[in-house]
Amino acid sequence: MAVGPAFAAGFPDRALKLVVPFPPGAGTDATARIVAQKLGEILQQTVVVDNIAGANGLIGMKAVAKAPPDGYTLGVAVPGPMAIAQFMFPDMQYDPEADFVPVIKINEARIGLVVGKHIKANTLQDLIRLIRENPGKINAGNATVGSVHHLVAEMFRSQEKLDFTLVNYKGGAGALNDLIGGHIDFMFIGLSTITSQVKNGTLKALMVVGDTRSSILPDVPCSRELGIPELNGAQWQGIVVPRGTPPQVVEILHAALLQALRAPDVKEKLEAIGTEVTTGSAEEFAAFLQAERKRWGPVIKAANIKVE
Repeated sequence: MAVGPAFAAGFPDRALKLVVPFPPGAGTDATARIVAQKLGEILQQTVVVDNIAGANGLIGMKAVAKAPPDGYTLGVAVPGPMAIAQFMFPDMQYDPEADFVPVIKINEARIGLVVGKHIKANTLQDLIRLIRENPGKINAGNATVGSVHHLVAEMFRSQEKLDFTLVNYKGGAGALNDLIGGHIDFMFIGLSTITSQVKNGTLKALMVVGDTRSSILPDVPCSRELGIPELNGAQWQGIVVPRGTPPQVVEILHAALLQALRAPDVKEKLEAIGTEVTTGSAEEFAAFLQAERKRWGPVIKAANIKVE
């Protein structure tokens, strides 16, 4: 569907708001501002980025859920508040499935497994053997409890039947510094965060999580190649609107966002911050969200993950 003829329907005739459920400066915020600028150009209206942070993204997404369903309030959807939190917070004040209409998936940021250079492991099998020879003594860093990186680590532990100690941190910087300093031994982390350290030899990347290799570190094998096809998961972002938004408005927004994401300058900017553009239809994004909930719910339950 072309965007142009849609203007005849009268939408949009004023500024739009794109809610980011995290503070300014975070990765989600950077993506939102890149997309918002191009979306505004296409729709010929200002798209204001509104950072509504707090409670691991829940406050911002609640604001989107409660907004008028007219297409003028959009939300940046990410795994935590849309596919993970419902299994950890029994008193959520919105329903991540019933209260939103998925519009489009924007991108994915791939996750890798890296080890410190003090660890005598140059392949994934080396690390697995080391963990099995030293049960409970190998430490894995976890940047944020309940994050995709945390859940991937728990999935890895379960699928390979490994006994390692998970050390929780309040953010990736501390975990990464301790990994480089030799205080912890390995961790699952976003590729864009550790690319320079891997290339200069400070850290060793043993695996990229997913079915394919990443263009960011193309020499690192993926989990499917390494015989763990069930190990999957990435940090992703998408756009949703409140439930009840008219279908024709959702179509206009989807068409405009698709056009924005296909723009060479937007693709280049998103790749520069370590993400891969995905796009697709609204229906595909809805199916993806369902699959994510089915993936992470059992992992959280089996590992008994709770937010303190």
